[in-house]
Amino acid sequence: MVQANPKAAHRLLAVEDDADSAELIVRTAAKCGYAAKAAVDVMEMVDAIRDWRPHLITLDLCLPHVDGIEVISAIKRAGFGGPVIIVSGQPEWIREFTAKAAAECGLSVPAHLPKPVDLRRLRDLLSGVLDSLRALSATGAP
Repeated sequence: MVQANPKAAHRLLAVEDDADSAELIVRTAAKCGYAAKAAVDVMEMVDAIRDWRPHLITLDLCLPHVDGIEVISAIKRAGFGGPVIIVSGQPEWIREFTAKAAAECGLSVPAHLPKPVDLRRLRDLLSGVLDSLRALSATGAP
């Protein structure tokens, strides 16, 4: 499992089965100020949500043996309530459909990005979400 910047206050979980993509997201998140690590499948993701308690998830929609809707359902069942950024090579309509399904489940999806990911856009997005998380922390919100 790829992990970076373990002492940062806010945690990002990159749910990604491709090792290179996972490492890219984890390193980018660490440079933005997150503690970050990757999960390669749904079981590892659920364990990380319960045990590590991430504040933000980046989600690839192509994981082994499950589709995006099943992953969204697993995220919700595991008790995650933070934002989810979809980072996937799937067509835009599938990313949008999954983002809407996630919103119907009560999850926030601030963006969905195509692969290969635009690193500048990813950094900007991660930095913006981190600013929001820090503001929430300052008000005492969970």
